[in-house]
Amino acid sequence: MKNVAKENLLQIKDLLQVIKTEYFTKKTEVLSGSSVGQHIRHILEFYLLLVSGSFSGTISYDKRQRDKRIEQDPQFAIETINRLITGIDTLDENQLVKFEGDFTANGSADHFVHSSVGRELAYCIEHSIHHQAIIKAGLIVMGLSTLTDENFGVAYSTIRFRNDKCAQ
Repeated sequence: MKNVAKENLLQIKDLLQVIKTEYFTKKTEVLSGSSVGQHIRHILEFYLLLVSGSFSGTISYDKRQRDKRIEQDPQFAIETINRLITGIDTLDENQLVKFEGDFTANGSADHFVHSSVGRELAYCIEHSIHHQAIIKAGLIVMGLSTLTDENFGVAYSTIRFRNDKCAQ
């Protein structure tokens, strides 16, 4: 699982190495008024919270820092990915953790669920792919679809299905 997470982050890093800052920070209607950079920040902060939460024993994706440097500077986002890859290597997927989340609009009810680092790593991967699909839509609208490959933002099960279908 750790290798899959690192591959996922490297796919994002590939995009960061070729996208111009003006497109990285451009807010578009198809992204509900947000930017590619904001979606990448969102992805990376979930991974960051997983790594830091593995040390404290509690993971809360609600407590993101929303570091604007990640969403405004592709090079800083690349540096964040490099740190994350090192951090992911330290994870013990069998480690038990508490997942903390507030699923109310007014912020009035924290819930705690027993989980594991491995389960949360799987969640971060799926969450990332979901946002990558949204990013890809934004890139298409901006005329930048060639910046990613055909599997960017596509679930691994869909890739396998497509490959099996083509093999038949």
